[in-house]
Amino acid sequence: MSPLWLDLVLTVIVILAICLLSAVRLGLIIRLFAFQSLVMAAIPLMLGGGFGVHNAVIAAGTILIKAILIPAILFWAIRHVSIRRDAPAVFGISTSLLLGGVLVGLSFLFSSALVPADKPFSDLLIPSAFATLFIGFLLLVSRKKAITQVVGYLVMENGIFLFALLLLETTPLLVELGIFLDIFVGVFIMGIVINHIQSEFDHMDTSQLTTLKG
Repeated sequence: MSPLWLDLVLTVIVILAICLLSAVRLGLIIRLFAFQSLVMAAIPLMLGGGFGVHNAVIAAGTILIKAILIPAILFWAIRHVSIRRDAPAVFGISTSLLLGGVLVGLSFLFSSALVPADKPFSDLLIPSAFATLFIGFLLLVSRKKAITQVVGYLVMENGIFLFALLLLETTPLLVELGIFLDIFVGVFIMGIVINHIQSEFDHMDTSQLTTLKG
């Protein structure tokens, strides 16, 4: 597959991460994450020998768990808590987008200092992985609603997934499937916890949890 197509896919992944910083509707936030994961699932199939069993299983697992099952769990959670919108807790949208741009620039700066043992299949792979990881962390720490924080964690994991593609040919398939299972179980538990928070405190604002006393 042409490196141009790989660069295009990696660029779309980063753009979707930046779009998450400006989204306030929970449904849109979940859909953006699902679409980012769906685009990301195409990368293993675009590599050399991409239609081998190993690469095909990774792509299928990404689609099934990250683009279908996890968004379904999150949609189930927001239906039960009857909350549809979120807003940046610390930063406004404009500031969040500005910080996102700064983080993308820092990603290229950090990646230029790394010298991988093997040349990556795309020069944008490492910067895109850093950018997705950093933007996911920004989303995690700058929002109040628990569901948006869960999505921030998942976007961070997508960044880690991009890093892991450097070792796609050497990582055992069983290990990767175990990681997928851990992520799915973790998000399932988070969905249950979100509903318990809502039922006990009548909101999902995690910043209010700091006022709890023993």
